[in-house]
Amino acid sequence: MKVRTATYQDVTRVVIFARQQHAKSSFNHIEFNPSLFRKSVREIIRGANSDALIAVNNDGEIRGLLLAWSEPLLWTNKRYATDLHTVAEQGGDMLIRAFKKWAKERDCFEIGMGTFNGGIDEERIEKLYNRLGFETVGKTYRTEL
Repeated sequence: MKVRTATYQDVTRVVIFARQQHAKSSFNHIEFNPSLFRKSVREIIRGANSDALIAVNNDGEIRGLLLAWSEPLLWTNKRYATDLHTVAEQGGDMLIRAFKKWAKERDCFEIGMGTFNGGIDEERIEKLYNRLGFETVGKTYRTEL
């Protein structure tokens, strides 16, 4: 297993992986639009403040995805990093370590990550984040409109 930055050549495989993971998520009741997701991933790859990090196994299959984003906070020039989307069947710890390195290279002072998986594996995910140096802060609230 290794983690690397996705290229344009990876986009189709990223979309296929994300679609499979979407079907297992708490958002599975919302249609997955592969064309829109493809466009978004291409923009993330192209962006100066973003990257798509992928965990791939020895056969080159994508087993994890983390869409990374960084920007200055609204009230300071200090940069902050967050994940726009993270999902992993394998290599989640490697993705997070690569994300921490990615954020340091961009002079970010902090990373904020959250979960939106409706309680699925949340305890396991929290233990992983804590083990990798993240502190649990606050909660996420969601309502349908």
